[in-house]
Amino acid sequence: AVRDTFGRNVTDAEVWNSLYVKEFLPRPSQFIWKCVHNAHKAGAYWIHIPDCKDRAICKDCGVTESLEHILVNCGSPRQEIIWEAAETLWLERESKWPGVSLGTVLGCGLAEFRDGGGKIDRGAQRLYRILMSESAYLIWRLRNERVIDRDGVPASEEEIINKFKFTINQRLQMDKLLANRPRKGKLPALPPKLVLQTWAGILDDLGERQLPADWLREPRVLVGSRAFPPRTQQRRSDSRGIG
Repeated sequence: AVRDTFGRNVTDAEVWNSLYVKEFLPRPSQFIWKCVHNAHKAGAYWIHIPDCKDRAICKDCGVTESLEHILVNCGSPRQEIIWEAAETLWLERESKWPGVSLGTVLGCGLAEFRDGGGKIDRGAQRLYRILMSESAYLIWRLRNERVIDRDGVPASEEEIINKFKFTINQRLQMDKLLANRPRKGKLPALPPKLVLQTWAGILDDLGERQLPADWLREPRVLVGSRAFPPRTQQRRSDSRGIG
């Protein structure tokens, strides 16, 4: 998937190292690590556990769950809502969304993007890795909440979108803090230029036009709400040919 999507041939060592890239927070990193090692409690894992066999079956599709089914193929709109939001956010600044498959999720730490001059686009690369890792982990969390804590009752579309917005904006605020926090009294923990490159083009529609070039010390900067239109409204607009 990495070769087909990003045109890269990678070694086994690069694959394993990609599970620990700096763009991953600890929990998403652990989630992807467990995916690669098939260590998650899903699908066939539950079949031989008394009173838990029903957890092995997807309530929406009637098939035994797998990571690929949960993250990509499930007929439920829940994972689709999150991937649509991630894609919409990405397309606010980039021209093409690489698409979603189990391979691109597990290999997102290997993703590379280049600018018009052929140089690696660090901002796009970092944003993509954040979107993919956080979206996949959020889908997994929502699935666990539905199956284990909510007796099969799914979260609403509004709740899912709000959790996605909160997750991505939380990463933005964390970046701002790290870019402003001195490291050993000299340098910030995260290069300010890299943070500016990561989030450029996807901030609040009204606010970004009014923000200074270096907005890291601005008290309120959020990922743009225009990237999260209601899906029902969006479908109506698409069917009418309205941009």
